Amino acid sequence: MSNSGPLDLALGIGGKIKKEDVQSAVQQYENYHASYGGEEEFRKANYSDMVNKYYDLATGFFEFDWGESLHFATRWKGESLRESIKRHEHFIALQLALKPGMKVLDVGCGIGGPLREIARFSSTSITGLNNNEYQISRGTELNRLAGLTKSCEFVKADFMKMPFSEDTFDAVYAIEATCYAPDVICWLLQGDL
Repeated sequence: MSNSGPLDLALGIGGKIKKEDVQSAVQQYENYHASYGGEEEFRKANYSDMVNKYYDLATGFFEFDWGESLHFATRWKGESLRESIKRHEHFIALQLALKPGMKVLDVGCGIGGPLREIARFSSTSITGLNNNEYQISRGTELNRLAGLTKSCEFVKADFMKMPFSEDTFDAVYAIEATCYAPDVICWLLQGDL
């Protein structure tokens, strides 16, 4: 977890959002919602832009509060937030029966906290799929700082249109990402990766 504030994270190492772009992104994001005149079909048609605007604005705040893993986990009594998240990520690796050398896909990977933790825990190579340029830039820098550039990488793409051939990966997981899919059934039926 960084000692910097959220704006410092957004503007600093691995971040590319400019102060002058923040107000424009807020206004564009608000226009997607009913209270500002946005229609459901408009949101569905523009889901990628809407989600990108949200994460351009929110990622620095999430990282400041939670660290590099931008997801929830059930907490046991006496367990810290970070401990619960780490346990959850190890549980995913164990449930997928990950073994050293396997190729794994993290769908909607954020800035890559889980993929780095799971790669270290399981000695696998993990590709993070994300359509948000800011998060990929930040995650790539965090991979470099962690010394994981050989085992962890990012691909910029929409998970509704994944650019991988069948059998590219030995395992696939998503943590709180597919809720943004405009059609979850379509996403689930994309086939084997």
